Amino acid sequence: MLAFRGLKRMQSVLLQQGNTRSLTVTSHVVQHEDDSLLVMENPYKEPYTGCLLCSVTVDFKNTQLLSQFISPHTGRIYGRHVTGLCGRKQKEVSKAIKKAHSMGFMSVTHKHPQFMKDPNICGIKHLD
Repeated sequence: MLAFRGLKRMQSVLLQQGNTRSLTVTSHVVQHEDDSLLVMENPYKEPYTGCLLCSVTVDFKNTQLLSQFISPHTGRIYGRHVTGLCGRKQKEVSKAIKKAHSMGFMSVTHKHPQFMKDPNICGIKHLD
């Protein structure tokens, strides 16, 4: 009952001040008739954290870094959907891996056993 009286007082004050919007008074809710939907961001959208290698220079001689982006059993280069790299860095990594293969720094068919225990920076799960 007190809330209803408060709304009545607020309605009378608003009407005296020349507010042209009409108010709908219900039990304890004040609504403007010209309310529209609010535009807001998607609350479930994950913020962009950036690429892992955007701040790192990719070199074909850094075989330990490059071995993180190849399959340990087949030696194939992982794609962007697996590594999570941006397009520019994925291209740099793949070119550096191919150059390291051709220069003899890395094995073409499999990952070097010395790098098998390295931490996984891409979040790839291997069957061991």
